Amino acid sequence: METLQKGDLITPVNLLLLPARYDMESAARVFYRPRATNLYGILRPRPVKRSPRGLPASLELVWMPVYIFRMQLSKGEKRSDTWVSVDASFGGFALFDRLSVLEERAPEGAVFDPVISEEAAERIARFETVRYLLRRRGAKPNIDGVAEHRLYYTPVWVYYFRRFGSKIDLAVLDGYTGEKMGGRMRIAVLDAFIRTRKERLAQAGHEQHRT
Repeated sequence: METLQKGDLITPVNLLLLPARYDMESAARVFYRPRATNLYGILRPRPVKRSPRGLPASLELVWMPVYIFRMQLSKGEKRSDTWVSVDASFGGFALFDRLSVLEERAPEGAVFDPVISEEAAERIARFETVRYLLRRRGAKPNIDGVAEHRLYYTPVWVYYFRRFGSKIDLAVLDGYTGEKMGGRMRIAVLDAFIRTRKERLAQAGHEQHRT
C-alpha cells in the first residue's frame, strides 16, 4: 500500500474521512470566543502561541478513528436498516447519518489508530442499538445482523493553552460541526499522543540497539 509520511507517522495516502469544515482560523475563533463560562473573555485560557491577528495559533488537526455499522432490522415482513457509529477510542455510540459526506482521500495531519477492536465495537453497536430500539414507542423491530461495516476518521482540532502559569493543557473541537467536544474525546486524544510517543521512543531504542 502506498504511504504518506506525516511528521512521525506513516499513514495510507487514501482513507475514508469526514471532511473538516472548520479550518484553523475558524476553529481558533470558536476556542477564543467570549462566553459566559470565561466571563466573556476575561478568563480565556492563554494560547501557547498567537497569530499576528491575536487569535490562538497553537492548534493542530488530528484524525480520530470511528467504526460505522449498517444494522439490518426486521418487523414482520418489513425490512430496513440503519447506520450507527462506535468511537474506536472510547466506545461512544450514536446513530450515523453522514455516510453521504464521507470522502476517500489523503488526510492532512496526524492519524491515530483504533484502540477498540472491530469485534468489540460490533458488540457495542448491537447492544446499544437494542437499547435505542427499546426506547422507541410502538412495536420494536428485531436486529437481524450487521450487513456492512467501515472505518472512517473524524477531524478534531486540538487547542494548546496555558493553565495555572506555565502548565500546558488542551481542548478539542469537532472539525466537522464546530462544536466543542467533551472530556472523553480529550482523554482519547491525550492517550493517542502518549501512545504514539512511546511507540516512537521504543522504535528509536530498537534501531539504536541494532546499530
